[in-house]
Formats: sequence, C-alpha cells, structure tokens
Amino acid sequence: MGSVREYFSNIANGLGSTVKGMGVTLRHFTSEPPITVQYPRETKPIPPTYRGLHILEQDKCIDCHLCAKACPVDCIEIEATHHGRTLDWHKFTIDYKKCIFCEFCIPPCPVDCIHMTSEFELATDDPNGMVEDLLTWTGLRPEDQAKLEGKAGGKGAGAAEAKPAAPAGGGDVRSRVAAMLAKKKAEKEG
Repeated sequence: MGSVREYFSNIANGLGSTVKGMGVTLRHFTSEPPITVQYPRETKPIPPTYRGLHILEQDKCIDCHLCAKACPVDCIEIEATHHGRTLDWHKFTIDYKKCIFCEFCIPPCPVDCIHMTSEFELATDDPNGMVEDLLTWTGLRPEDQAKLEGKAGGKGAGAAEAKPAAPAGGGDVRSRVAAMLAKKKAEKEG
C-alpha cells in the first residue's frame, strides 16, 4: 500500500512542480519586453569598443609593417615600393579567414592609420571573398607621380600611375568599409 501511495504522491509533486514552472514562464512571457531583435531589419546598438572590420587610412600609412608583425596569425600582407617618402602601393590585404579580431595590429601603428570599425557582417558563401584589400588606390597618385618626375627630371619610367584598387573579393564589404572611412573623416572634420 505504501508504494502505491508513494507513486501517486510523486505524480502529484511532479504535476505541482510543472504548474509552478509554467506559471513563472507565463509571468515572464507576458510582463517583460521581448529580447529578440528582428535582424536585419532591426539591430541592437553596438558598443564603441567593438572590434569589427578594419579600415586603412592609406594617405597616412608609412608602410612600416608593424601591424603585420604584431598580428599573431599572419593575416596581414603589405606590398609597396618606396620612392623616398612616397609609396607605390601594390597590396594591403587582410585575410578574414585567419583574423581573430584581437586588435593587436592597431596599437603598434606609429601614425594611427589602421582602425577597427563596428562593421561585423562578413557572411559569404565563397571563402575566397574573405580576403579583403584595404587599399583605396594602387600605384602612385597623380600628385606623387608629378613629384617623382620633377625630382628625377622626367625619368619616372618605373612608376605606375594610381588606379582604383581592384576588389580582391567581397566587394560589398569593401564598399561598406569605404563608406565608414568617409564617415569617420567627416566626423573628424566637422
């Protein structure tokens, strides 16, 4: 008899616990605002210290390679030819397949030309699109070309004229980062 009474007592306790739990759930369900955000139509605010995609202020960069040396996973590749203080840019890429967003590349920069944005959307179906070229132009800018030709007395045969950098994949991300860089420059000026 004791075992039958114990059996039904356990069932009653189980049902009572379930009712209490459902009461707590129902109370939270009806009284608290929803936490879910309908992404991508809505987004939560991103903290200012968030480490997202990189941007490069190419005008300021001196090609010191300190950012690439500080990177623990070697995801930054830089190629440029020096003509005195003028740079003939070939490549400045970050491989986001390797990048761990540690921000170790930012502090070593002596001229503060590489930054991390709050941009985080990197989803792609092509892994080759994860290598981003941060250059705004390649080669020499026209004003730099003129300076070199003036110094060399018209012997600027080896220097190529600046042209917009070819997208290395993920052109959509490139345009968003370029827009963020323009916004940052506008905030500094205004």
